[in-house]
Amino acid sequence: MLCPKCGTENTDQAESCIQCHESLLHQPLVNADTNQQKSETQASDTLTVRAKESAHASDKEKPVVSMGVNIAIIIGTIIFPVVGVAMGYTYLKKDHPDARKAGRNWLVLGLIVFLVEILLINLMKK
Repeated sequence: MLCPKCGTENTDQAESCIQCHESLLHQPLVNADTNQQKSETQASDTLTVRAKESAHASDKEKPVVSMGVNIAIIIGTIIFPVVGVAMGYTYLKKDHPDARKAGRNWLVLGLIVFLVEILLINLMKK
């Protein structure tokens, strides 16, 4: 028996779809030829939809700035503030809002660390 929602083939005794759990209790019986045609059409439609969903999902999951790059630039900025200033300025020019946000954060961190280091050097001189 075909699920009317997702097109998955289920046993005739099934009460709900094994794929989407849609109720199959009140589904009309269909002859084998029509069943086969619907199965092929729905299977191809399902594959097309799943391919589109996976393409969109991979776009959403991939961050503009990875966690590793972010951590590396933060550590580099703490050691060498010019890293944060340079990377921040570079990323502020990008079109993506997440890239601009990361750039702003790195730039601000670089400037703060630079000022703190200048203050510490001045305190050590006294």
